[in-house]
Amino acid sequence: MLTIELKKSSPTQHAFTLVFEGGGKETVQLETKTYLLHDLLHYAVESEVGLTDSFYGRLLKGYHYEDLATPEMSVAASGGEQEALMTERIVGLLTGVLKHNANGEQALLGLTNLLGASGDAVPLWFTEEFVTRIKERMRKLEGEWEGTPFGESMTLVFG
Repeated sequence: MLTIELKKSSPTQHAFTLVFEGGGKETVQLETKTYLLHDLLHYAVESEVGLTDSFYGRLLKGYHYEDLATPEMSVAASGGEQEALMTERIVGLLTGVLKHNANGEQALLGLTNLLGASGDAVPLWFTEEFVTRIKERMRKLEGEWEGTPFGESMTLVFG
């Protein structure tokens, strides 16, 4: 199990703390506008599907945040494994879905087009219903973050 604490430091910064089940803690300071939505979306997707070799799954396995700080590093840290690459593509697509309030049908079509260019298939779990669940989960996560006072933390559990 991995506990993730997101501490609202200022209007533009937050602390991202990992607390490992076997002991140990790691904290990085992040620029909220750049990282928060992306990290929350990874959390929503990976925990919804039960992914184990993407961003949070790798953190759970002992990687450090800096090892996985960019999509390129995240995929490279795994030797280019398919799950990590697919998750980055899906999180990128879902970022646009959230920003433009696209529906599940539009998201599925978009992912089909994106993956078709490289000859990859859409994962069986990526359905219109999945997109609806992720949108609702993100609405709740973002609402919880908005309700978190400065100096306090929002806590998530993965694994």
